[in-house]
Amino acid sequence: MLVGSAVVFFVCFKFAQADPFGWLPEKDSDAVAVAAGFAGAMTAAVGLAGGWWAGTASLAPGTPPAPPVPERSVRQVAEASGTSEISQAGGADPAGPVDQEARARDNSRIRQTGGGEPGGSQ
Repeated sequence: MLVGSAVVFFVCFKFAQADPFGWLPEKDSDAVAVAAGFAGAMTAAVGLAGGWWAGTASLAPGTPPAPPVPERSVRQVAEASGTSEISQAGGADPAGPVDQEARARDNSRIRQTGGGEPGGSQ
């Protein structure tokens, strides 16, 4: 990728320095700055186009789909007493069956969610 970018920059820089349309400023330092700006912009455009193409290459016809990720099951058991607090969050990506069991005594509190973090979706 780095070598390709350097080649694109060099070719575009030399093309701009050749000034085929006579648009560059007369002063050499200004002409070099304009040619470098043009080469940089063209290198970025080619890099973006290449990145887009690489991202869509996996969607090409005849490409086999990615294998499915198996579901993950979650089982949690908890018991609270006194003034303890239990937070259970069950879930995985991709979601599978979630089995949560909890017992509370005294002033204890239990919070159970089916999402990935406590306080998530139930």
